[in-house]
Amino acid sequence: MINLPVNANPNDAESASFKRIFEENPAPMYIFDLHTHEFLAVNAAALDQYGYQKEEFLSMSALQIRSAQEVERFKKAILEVRAAYSDYGVWKHIRKNGEEFFVHIYAHCNIFQNRVARVVMAIDIDQKVKAENALKEKNEEIADILESITDGFYAMNENWEVTYINKEAERILNCKRTDLLGKNLWEFFPGSKEGRFYQEYKRALEEKISVHFEECYAPLGVWGSMHVYPKKDGLAIYFVDITEQKKNQIEQSRYMNMIEKQNEQLKKISWIQSHELRSPLSNILGLLELVNENSCNADVIEKLKKAAKSLDDVVRNITEHAQKTIN
Repeated sequence: MINLPVNANPNDAESASFKRIFEENPAPMYIFDLHTHEFLAVNAAALDQYGYQKEEFLSMSALQIRSAQEVERFKKAILEVRAAYSDYGVWKHIRKNGEEFFVHIYAHCNIFQNRVARVVMAIDIDQKVKAENALKEKNEEIADILESITDGFYAMNENWEVTYINKEAERILNCKRTDLLGKNLWEFFPGSKEGRFYQEYKRALEEKISVHFEECYAPLGVWGSMHVYPKKDGLAIYFVDITEQKKNQIEQSRYMNMIEKQNEQLKKISWIQSHELRSPLSNILGLLELVNENSCNADVIEKLKKAAKSLDDVVRNITEHAQKTIN
């Protein structure tokens, strides 16, 4: 920022040199009265930036190149900052055609034409600010999506430091993002190096490939279906809590084992019934046929035959039911 000579004499060589530096400076510059806000001087770069002729610009005040929303901020800022040179930060200005754009303002106090003034440099940073705002909006949009999905999600850099974690991951991992962000994952969750987590993450990072696996984080007793994707500076991890599903699978496996054991017992019962029990019954029936009805009580023998036959039918019936249960 150039410092104009106080009460400069236009015929003075030094003053003429400063005037030329001001007017030909490639950075847009203007001078305004601190109390009335009237423009007192402007260079060619500022006229080109705002779209005015010199006479037009000098007939205006510093309030007219600002939106109504920023006028009060402007009045407050020029009174609060007392330093000779100040960085006033980013502001939104208005061109002659009504277009709003962002500028970075630098200014210092001076006496110009016997008036207390501000010498201002207004650098056009509109494209930079809009690009930053667009990136910010896109990042916020992505963050909103990641917060709304039902999957757990977190991201890490190449040093295994967590750079983002969504609320679902917080819930599943029973942690707070404020505690985890910036921390080394393996140090924050020391038990996570056990099992497949570390080796699969390392493989995805080094080989730049996506991997999918299922694993249990033992300290929490949580099963996760893990999808790991390499990114430019680390890894992105999506995962689903499948703990209940795994518990159901274990219970189902236990149930199936129990059924198999019952079937084995039924097979044994069926074999005993069809072989060990029926064998003596068959012998009884065979012997009864050989008995001489004249030497024994015919009525008793007949009843014995019926009883043996009835018992044989019962055994057959039990065997059939057992076979149906097994099959």
